Amino acid sequence: MSSMNFSTVNTKISAIKAKLLSREDFINIMNLHSVQEIFDYLNDNTSFREVLWDLQGRKIHRNDFEKRLYKYKITVVEKLFLYLNQDYRDLIQTYMLRYEIENLKLVFEFVRGRKKKEAIEEHFFTFGKHSNINFIKLLQKDSVLDVLEEIKDTKYYRLILPYAQSEDEKFNFYVEMMLDKYYYHQLIQKSQKLLGDKDKKSTEILRRRVDLYNLEWIYRGLKYFDMSKEEILNFVLDYGYLYNYNKLKDVVYKFDVNDLAGQFRNTPYEFLFDCKNNLDLFMERRIDHYLYGKSLSLLNSSILNFGKVTAFIELVDFQIKDIISVIESKRYKMPVEEISKYLIRTIEVVE
Repeated sequence: MSSMNFSTVNTKISAIKAKLLSREDFINIMNLHSVQEIFDYLNDNTSFREVLWDLQGRKIHRNDFEKRLYKYKITVVEKLFLYLNQDYRDLIQTYMLRYEIENLKLVFEFVRGRKKKEAIEEHFFTFGKHSNINFIKLLQKDSVLDVLEEIKDTKYYRLILPYAQSEDEKFNFYVEMMLDKYYYHQLIQKSQKLLGDKDKKSTEILRRRVDLYNLEWIYRGLKYFDMSKEEILNFVLDYGYLYNYNKLKDVVYKFDVNDLAGQFRNTPYEFLFDCKNNLDLFMERRIDHYLYGKSLSLLNSSILNFGKVTAFIELVDFQIKDIISVIESKRYKMPVEEISKYLIRTIEVVE
């Protein structure tokens, strides 16, 4: 385990955290009427100004706005980089592969003809020095094989090549699942190697996310996809916190879509399926809400370790997701009390 004093980086985290949106800020933007008004509020009153200021005076498009919000997360990570030694920087760099992988998925949607080039470019994550792949150049390719030739020297080539000749729908499904599996495998493996047994709290949230994603995948796979139980198990993620492969196998073979609440009753994850209404609609929100609580608890704990860094990055990500949910709500003219149902953090609205 790499040795490092985390008191300095913890002080920096506290300073950045103090500038994040408060409950009152969220209530304020929930009561606004347009995307433009939300932009103006964040630009005038919050630390998001550092990624929004140069859009001031322009007509604000939702996609541009959302990309800038995610850019804020990149700026936070880069600020924390300065206070970490090289081993921990490398681990955070692995964490940032998430955005590289999401961009790669978009490229394949384009070359397969599922989305237009302009739409893809609008949704690209911009993270500069955190990736060596030229995604704009990849959008000039005409086929999956051409894209693979361009990324031949990357770790993704060997993962995707076996599926290059697959039918369109199967290709996109297999590639997404394999890339996600690769990402979490790399991230947790590197985390455990660096942090060791003395800092298990730092990997607990990540491994609990793996648990929850696996349970969600098993639920959706068995309910909606024409797949064998063996094939579903082939795509589960590694390194779960409470559910290893054998436990997941047991879940799959005992799975009863009509009694999910009973199957998971008295387990730490019973909240995932203990829902009378809108089980599918709010499943992602329930996962994020649970991890939000875990991250907040770790960040506020007295222990000084790398877990505070990862927990804080998670909380920044959750805040951005909530802001985007509020932005999205303006399209549908949702009342404030309805918007709160879609947020990760709990915002009690007084009518």
